[in-house]
Amino acid sequence: MSEIELYSYFASSCTFRLRIMLNYKGLEYDMKYVNLKAKENFDENFSKVNSMNQVPSIRLDGITMSQSMVIAEYLEETRQTEPPMLPKDPKTRAIVREIAEIINSGTQPNQNLGLINRIEELGGADAKMAWVEKALFRGLKAAEVLVEKYGGKYAVGDDLTIADAFLYPQLYSAAVRFGLDVEKNCPILHRLYKTLSEHPAVIAASPGQQKDFPGA
Repeated sequence: MSEIELYSYFASSCTFRLRIMLNYKGLEYDMKYVNLKAKENFDENFSKVNSMNQVPSIRLDGITMSQSMVIAEYLEETRQTEPPMLPKDPKTRAIVREIAEIINSGTQPNQNLGLINRIEELGGADAKMAWVEKALFRGLKAAEVLVEKYGGKYAVGDDLTIADAFLYPQLYSAAVRFGLDVEKNCPILHRLYKTLSEHPAVIAASPGQQKDFPGA
């Protein structure tokens, strides 16, 4: 049994971020699968793990914590790689955090299942997709401005950072989950998406590689 337990759902982009980080850092972890579609996140036992009834949550070092940005920074502070996923230079580190937060607080919440299902109830499938496309590309295009300025092989420079761990699942969601044309709307991020798709840590973290993926 590993010292790290990750509460995960294959389709959760927030959990996807942490799977990438854990894999990149070479950390062993046990998966605790929570089926959001079946509303297992509202089970009484899981509510004791995460009072927001969300994934991800993680157990390590004798504590349980939630919120992907909090967990990502804790992993970096306690299990740092070389090169680090948060650069040592304060200015560069701020850019990495800015990109991650554009996704974390400015983009991903706008495509949460509960929200878009409610939009569909009120306005139909076309209204839902119009909302998703506008909301996702608003955030992704903002991130692309920064990647164009500061990117190299990866989102910020030539080393994998937390920015990549947050960007890739959102790009995957846009392209695969919603079938949006990322290449047309965000060509720079599309190239980054293709590069990251070949990284072993990303491949292993991808939804289709998870044991709770339908048909796995």
